[in-house]
Amino acid sequence: MLESLVIENYAIARKVSLTLNKGMSAITGETGAGKSIAIDALSLLLGGRADARSVRPGASSASICGTFSLSDAPRALAFLRDNSLLQEDQELCIIRRSIAAGGHSRNFINDYAVSVKMLKELAPFLLNIHGQNDGQLMLKSERQMAFLDAFSGLGPEVSDVGSLYHTFRDGKNRLIELARKQDETLAEYKLTHYQIAELEKFNPAENEFTEISNEYDRLSNVKVIGDGTQDILNALNDDDTGVLALTGTLSARLEGLAAIDKSLKPVSDSLESARLAIEDVAEQLADYSGGLDVDPGRISVINDRLAQYADYARKYGVKPEELTGVLRDLHKKAEGFSSIKEQIEECKAAVIQAKESFLTKARELSEKRRAKAPAFAAEITGMLRELSMPDAVFDVEFREGETISDSGIDVIDFKFSANKGLPPGLIENTASGGEISRIALSILVLTANRISSPTLIFDEIDTGISGRTAAITGKLLRLLGKHSQVITVTHLPQVAAAAHHQYEVRKSTVNEITESAVIELDTAGREQEIARLLGSAEITDAALMNARELLENQARETENSTLEDLLRAD
Repeated sequence: MLESLVIENYAIARKVSLTLNKGMSAITGETGAGKSIAIDALSLLLGGRADARSVRPGASSASICGTFSLSDAPRALAFLRDNSLLQEDQELCIIRRSIAAGGHSRNFINDYAVSVKMLKELAPFLLNIHGQNDGQLMLKSERQMAFLDAFSGLGPEVSDVGSLYHTFRDGKNRLIELARKQDETLAEYKLTHYQIAELEKFNPAENEFTEISNEYDRLSNVKVIGDGTQDILNALNDDDTGVLALTGTLSARLEGLAAIDKSLKPVSDSLESARLAIEDVAEQLADYSGGLDVDPGRISVINDRLAQYADYARKYGVKPEELTGVLRDLHKKAEGFSSIKEQIEECKAAVIQAKESFLTKARELSEKRRAKAPAFAAEITGMLRELSMPDAVFDVEFREGETISDSGIDVIDFKFSANKGLPPGLIENTASGGEISRIALSILVLTANRISSPTLIFDEIDTGISGRTAAITGKLLRLLGKHSQVITVTHLPQVAAAAHHQYEVRKSTVNEITESAVIELDTAGREQEIARLLGSAEITDAALMNARELLENQARETENSTLEDLLRAD
């Protein structure tokens, strides 16, 4: 519930401080006095667009502060706690918004700086504002659906269907994105697989290039290598001057000396080991030399293979020994393409499942809507007949075919006829402006106490009605005030007289600047204001008596009544 509202330097209001109460409150005043300033300020407070025109001329900034009780607003309480905007055991929500003359705004919830987006998210949990344009909004199918759902108490089901729809929609968008990505990479996919086939046919092996390069060098220089190894073998094996003969002689002599002096034994052993190592080298060289064979065919094969390595290395812009790495990278790239294909298949399955889940719940919701629609239409028809349209018929028609949206598969039309014998048609084709206003009023009154906002604000929704219709409207709004806080801006005495509390907007000129002020009226003040609204050019005792009687009648006739009682009584 809105407990208080403080407005400073906003529009033509210098400072307005309102303390609000439970029940129905009416805001009245002369035409042009600024009756809607408080409503406009509340709209701005809860995320409406701010600009420099919001600031009162001559002021550096405007500020609006609203204090809300959370005792009757569990969804607002949960929202504030979920967003860490509430101290423990705190049961008030204080929202402040200041707008600089340049248009920049600062926003606070319980002294925590917040974004405009967060204000907008919180707003429906605190209050709902219904204005003169709601009659035109009523012509939109999605708006009509929202009212039918509110009347039917289908909020949780609508929320579930909306969540399933968004899951389906997001999956479908991802599938489209994956398909687009696959199309974009099709040419690259084909090129990659061509390159893989080409390199796999060439079949480069790890270390192959290094090995065949060495083999080519060896085979190309076999004579040089053969002559060299033979010269070394001759130097090692010559019987007279060869290294082996010389080391053998030296080793035998040192061995004899070691027999005399034991300290030479390690040296003798080392020399013998060296001789044996040289002998081993000689044997290996002999084997190597014996295996040397010039094979022109093998040289040709190796030469061709090296030429292929050079060609592919040049084509792929790498070194020949890096071609095996290129092939590995191409395989990884191909796996990525396969991954997209797998993702598409998985996403298709998920989208199909999401759509089936959505349609199942949406069809269940549709059945519940169709079951509740006749009762909704009957209630609206009854209210319209009490609002001076005795032959009115209101109906809800479901269009054929399934249309998928976050509200389900239904598309509905509100239909109306004001004349006996004529079938109901689309409201925009069959209702006048005044009739649309009454239809909107009836729907708002019927559904308002089913909406989760603890505060309901009506900004001159009674435009275009008068007399008995206005009296009924006032009584309906007063009845709403039993369940919710109702604030209405009105120019009708019958509506104002039905309120539990009344505020008058007064305009004055101070230092040649127009100002608006809002005053809470006591009983005498209400009688004066109701007399003025009744059209009394002069507030006489008779006019005051008429006002007093209207106040008493509106209060008495709704004191212990329900909506059904009220409609039956009238």
